[in-house]
Amino acid sequence: MLGDAVPVISPPRLPSLREGGERAPGDNLHFDVIRAAEPGPVVVEIPHAGLVIDERAAELTRIPPRAARAGALEADADLGADLIWEGTERAGVTRVVARASRYVIDLNTDPRPPPQPPYYEADPEPRRIVRRSQCGASWVEDGLPKAERERRIAEISEPYHHALELELERARARHGAACLVSAHTFQDRQRAIADLVLGTQRERTASRALRDAVADVARAQGFTVALEHPFQGGWSLTRHARPSERVMALQIEMARRLVTGGSGAKGAPLDPAAIARLQELARGIVEGLVGALGV
Repeated sequence: MLGDAVPVISPPRLPSLREGGERAPGDNLHFDVIRAAEPGPVVVEIPHAGLVIDERAAELTRIPPRAARAGALEADADLGADLIWEGTERAGVTRVVARASRYVIDLNTDPRPPPQPPYYEADPEPRRIVRRSQCGASWVEDGLPKAERERRIAEISEPYHHALELELERARARHGAACLVSAHTFQDRQRAIADLVLGTQRERTASRALRDAVADVARAQGFTVALEHPFQGGWSLTRHARPSERVMALQIEMARRLVTGGSGAKGAPLDPAAIARLQELARGIVEGLVGALGV
């Protein structure tokens, strides 16, 4: 493997998750469930904001020095996404927030993709993979041993998605409908993409009316919105959406420049005033979704 082993990043309790909401009993070490005192129909997942690399994963994680210096770990996380949705539990939202880094497992990607010839049939466990970081660096690294990949699926991915299933079913049982919001931030240094991108896999995982309700709230607050491009929605939507059973799902991507007060510079710090404005947007989105669900 290339590069240096990354240090273990222990998972301390994040101060932002101490406040508000009820921490669900039996939470997995790799994610948090923050449940509203009176849960509503909206469940928000934040799958990519985590920076935690557990001890076993760290033994097999290598980041080249040039990429580490360029801030690859932070660049490839959805920094600020968790902060945007903080406080929404007061509007009835339950949040499922990943703490595990994307360098351990991507919770918005199928961990067991179906065979796709010629690659998977010929080489079901790739020995080498190319990683391209948002920090601008790319490198080749060893593929994971099967045992370690299965450990991460069993200990992180499956419990995470089971928690989402549980919260969505609770919401549907209580309100007759539920909506999953898969919340992300994205880099757009050239400002070529709208402030928000809403994805429903082209209306397969949520209705146009639900998506448009979110778009209307964002535009009313002065944000630009794109629909379905360049982000249609990831695997969380595929796994959890059941529109025929009134379980909807949509992905909301917010440009990272919004959380840094307009700066597109690499490594720009999060801006508290910008975060506060986005928290107001998040509250409006929740209200719009509840209205569109008709519950």
